[in-house]
Amino acid sequence: MNEYSSQIESFLNFLRDCEEKNRMAALEEIEMDSRTQDILHNIELNENSQYDYICQGFTLAETRKRRRKAKNTKEITRPICDWVHENQKVINTLEQLLGTVRKAEKRTQNRTYKNKTRIMDGLLE
Repeated sequence: MNEYSSQIESFLNFLRDCEEKNRMAALEEIEMDSRTQDILHNIELNENSQYDYICQGFTLAETRKRRRKAKNTKEITRPICDWVHENQKVINTLEQLLGTVRKAEKRTQNRTYKNKTRIMDGLLE
């Protein structure tokens, strides 16, 4: 019977997950930008062998791919995060709704009935 609360909970978890992914993607993008600068400054300022250039090139390519993935994630989740921030009252209301629905579901699981008459006394023997 908890199918209703689980749907509300899934949506709230989705919103939280988007916010977390957006935050992590922003940090990843910054880290990959810093790594890019480190590699480029090493190429610019140090003597490197041909092997060093090859290794730095592969590392730079992988770093840029990771940066692009983080940037894409950030871009995709940004509208969702903006909506969450603009509708915080709605989110709070959904969380209250979740609590109310969970309570109702719990009540229905433990429901018992006390007979008001004695009609059942002779029927179930």
